[in-house]
Amino acid sequence: MPPRPPLWSQRLPPDLRRRLDLAQAAALEARAETNAKQALNLVAVLAPRMPFDEAVERYIDIMGLSGEEAEAVHTRALVALGDSDVGNDLARERHRTGWGLNWRYATPLGAVRFVRRQLRRTAEEDLWLELSAARAEEAILRTHIRHALGFVEIFGEYAPPTRAVSLYLDALEVPAARARSVYQRVLARVADAELPRLTRKGQVDPSAPGAPPR
Repeated sequence: MPPRPPLWSQRLPPDLRRRLDLAQAAALEARAETNAKQALNLVAVLAPRMPFDEAVERYIDIMGLSGEEAEAVHTRALVALGDSDVGNDLARERHRTGWGLNWRYATPLGAVRFVRRQLRRTAEEDLWLELSAARAEEAILRTHIRHALGFVEIFGEYAPPTRAVSLYLDALEVPAARARSVYQRVLARVADAELPRLTRKGQVDPSAPGAPPR
């Protein structure tokens, strides 16, 4: 038996509830697609260093994904891999470099060189991971902002923008830190359209909608 919708949703007209359900489904789909694309970007970055599965697991870990969402990202990235040039690049890179211990390091001096090389590689990989995580976070924020603005438009006269964005964040179960960024950025965009225009500092344009009477 499917779960009942929340009380606030039950009070809305049926047509509006359907629009919100569709908007929520579209937002979930877009988030999964964004994560899969960013995971594949990380796979491409780490292709000389590690296999596909390990690179995707790194992405899932740094982005804090879990459960069904993590499985969906892994599956979508795998499907996308088959439709891109990354798979061929990975195969060539693996054949060229191995991803294992090279025989040239099988001496005492070679072992020291191997350890030093691994330390450099680890530091470089940490940097790549941090940069990739920052890029992925921005991509996910843009996706959320776009769909949260859709919620604001759908709610219209039924709820203020602040309430609409909060409901979106709850419906998508957006983590707290990310939710704060989405909330602020969406409201900043709404403010550009809704707040009275200013002609000079401290003065409201009397012709602007919502301006107080003279």
